[in-house]
Amino acid sequence: MTQAATTSRDPTPASAPKRVSEEVTQAPATNREATVASAPKTTRAGLRRFILMVAIPAVLVVGGVYWWLTGGRYISTDNAYVGADKAMITPYVTGPIVAIHVKEGQILKVGDPLFDIDPAPFQTALAIARSRVEAAKIGFANLKAQYVSNIEQIRMGERSVQLHQSDFDRKHQLAESRSGSLADQDTSSMALVQAQEILEFVRSMQDGVKVKLGGADATLETFPDYMQAKAQLADAERNFGYSHVVAPIAGVATQVAQIELGRIAPAGQPVFAIIANQGLWVDANPKESDLTYVGVGLPASVTIDTFPSREWRGSVCSIAPGTGAQFAILPPQNASGNWVKVVQRIPLRFCFAPDEDIAGLRAGMSAIISIDTGRQRSLRSVWSDLFGHADAAPRKP
Repeated sequence: MTQAATTSRDPTPASAPKRVSEEVTQAPATNREATVASAPKTTRAGLRRFILMVAIPAVLVVGGVYWWLTGGRYISTDNAYVGADKAMITPYVTGPIVAIHVKEGQILKVGDPLFDIDPAPFQTALAIARSRVEAAKIGFANLKAQYVSNIEQIRMGERSVQLHQSDFDRKHQLAESRSGSLADQDTSSMALVQAQEILEFVRSMQDGVKVKLGGADATLETFPDYMQAKAQLADAERNFGYSHVVAPIAGVATQVAQIELGRIAPAGQPVFAIIANQGLWVDANPKESDLTYVGVGLPASVTIDTFPSREWRGSVCSIAPGTGAQFAILPPQNASGNWVKVVQRIPLRFCFAPDEDIAGLRAGMSAIISIDTGRQRSLRSVWSDLFGHADAAPRKP
């Protein structure tokens, strides 16, 4: 009983060694599991650090280099507007408007009638000019006939002077030999003087006829009075033609409401306009710093604000010889007063390709132009770009 009681009272010493051995056996397993669990966490942290510190910066550097190498080829500006030929319809003669043949928005062709100015005064002037031409023809014919008549009279006068000279010489010899009287000599001398005076008078008349004719070999086309009359006739015909106003260009009529029947249209004052609907272009004003590699003939494209989903192709067809400020009414005087540098803009013109459809475009529409300069950068030019030097010469079209 004593042993049984002892055994029942103290069972722990018998089982303690087993638990200790189990704890000793389980400890290494727990450390291995912790080591295995911490290994993926360390790997993932290192991968994240590699991505953040190496991969992403490398991608950014490569992307930046690629962007730099491919950048700078295209230059663009939104300071661009559609342009078109515009004709201000201005009468050349003054008069009341008696007929109107055009309406607002009407599509016109070259030569289509627009309006008429009262032609009555110009018809009268035209009739007067025609009569002056006929009078000049008659005057030329009279002078020509007088010229021919004077030639005959001069020939007769010269013959008469020769006869009177011979008669005077004979009577002078008779008077010296006392075979004739001095009275006969004086009479012959007087007749000779009269014949000479008549001859000189006819010759002076002939000189006057030559001056009026414009020369001995003058024709009707070179006759001064006829030339003047013809000029007056041409002027009268031109003024009469100006009384009927026609379209000088093809396009669309606008501001026609300003025309009123009976209104006096003064010469030189515009009454309405025609805007061409063909042959449009785009005028752009890029910054001067953007034109380093831009030249005439380079390909370009244009988008219009009205049609944002469309793109028109074409080329640069001209570049202005000066900045916009040089053509201002009051150009800047940079040499006087306080000076502040302002980036200038140089106008250039974009011409649409022949196969582009520009039917929907209107003059004055806002546009965005992009020009392909063909510029290609290289790593060798990094140093030049850093110090502000051009990395390549402008590409010639």
